[in-house]
Amino acid sequence: MPKHLLLSLMYGMVLTPSFINIFVMSDHSYDLFVMHVLLFFAIVVLGRFLKREVHLTALTIIEILFSAWICMTYGNLMFILALTPLFVYLLLPNITLRWMMFGFHLIAVNYALLQQPPVLIAASNIFLVLIATLVSLLQQMDRRKNTALLMYDELRKKHYELDESKNRLVLFTKQVEGFAQAEERSRISQQLHDDVGHRLIRTKMMMEAALQIMPNDQNKGMLMMREIRDQLATGLDEMRATVRRLRPSTQVTGIHSLSRLLEEIGRETGIRTALNIEGNPLSLYPSQEIILYKNAREAVTNALRHGQAESIEITILYTDSEVRMSISNDGTLPEGNLQHMAGLGLAGMKERCTLAGGYLEFSIQSPFTIITRLPITQHQKIQ
Repeated sequence: MPKHLLLSLMYGMVLTPSFINIFVMSDHSYDLFVMHVLLFFAIVVLGRFLKREVHLTALTIIEILFSAWICMTYGNLMFILALTPLFVYLLLPNITLRWMMFGFHLIAVNYALLQQPPVLIAASNIFLVLIATLVSLLQQMDRRKNTALLMYDELRKKHYELDESKNRLVLFTKQVEGFAQAEERSRISQQLHDDVGHRLIRTKMMMEAALQIMPNDQNKGMLMMREIRDQLATGLDEMRATVRRLRPSTQVTGIHSLSRLLEEIGRETGIRTALNIEGNPLSLYPSQEIILYKNAREAVTNALRHGQAESIEITILYTDSEVRMSISNDGTLPEGNLQHMAGLGLAGMKERCTLAGGYLEFSIQSPFTIITRLPITQHQKIQ
């Protein structure tokens, strides 16, 4: 309860009726009346400096008895002064003690008004109950205000913690992306060495052989030159695919990038491609978009290189709990066990999904399908 409001009500109920009573009293000494009022006012002020419940309770009993005596002695409007102890004992922490003090106060006030008209007695009791109700309501308002302040402080603390967690999550996401990019570059470097490098060495050796054969056997030399041309064309295609993988991550995120990837594949190879979106699209984290794109690119590359697919279809399904990307192709089904299939890049795809809290599935039945499943958080749903 605001202290200034409490003090204003309490001091006003002491001084206002006392000042008015000076002009209506006729059979008492003014000096003695003023002395009694000032003494009672001093007791009221003294209560502000007492902190211990025992001392405050004892002083409140003195206030009740003294105010009842003033009311009984001087009459008139002094019954208002006799109600001021309410503002003290109703603030005590002990509820039982409050009710005991209220009962004692009620008896003291009614005893002091025995000689007064019944109307004044009834008005005094009603006034006492109304003030008690007012003080109780003010206490409830104060408690609710304090509770609201505590909740606000707790909410602000949670907000700071959430903001800190968000910053750590962003940092972790960047670290995961950096790790994934480093792994991807390492794998591409190995592929350049194993595939493109070996193919160029083989082409060089075939070229040297053709130079030796051409003067003596032009037909056989031309045949070898055609093989060299085919080897160079295949190597050029592999080099283009490798360069495409080295593009910055800012250019390989989002559904638009998947659509562009399929368009480029269809334009360069002539195969049929399709991208289907099902469900209610949600805003994904950049790390999730990168995982979807890289897994799709890996699956499409494998379908072209190892499966000789003629059509590739990507379906992205949004549900309440996850986003699921299915990549199907009608090419040759892979043979062997899971260890053999790991060579198709499934290990790297699975690792990316695991880092994001998802997992990878695949179906060996025709059409061969690779499914990437990533979780969707509540925060993503309300964005």
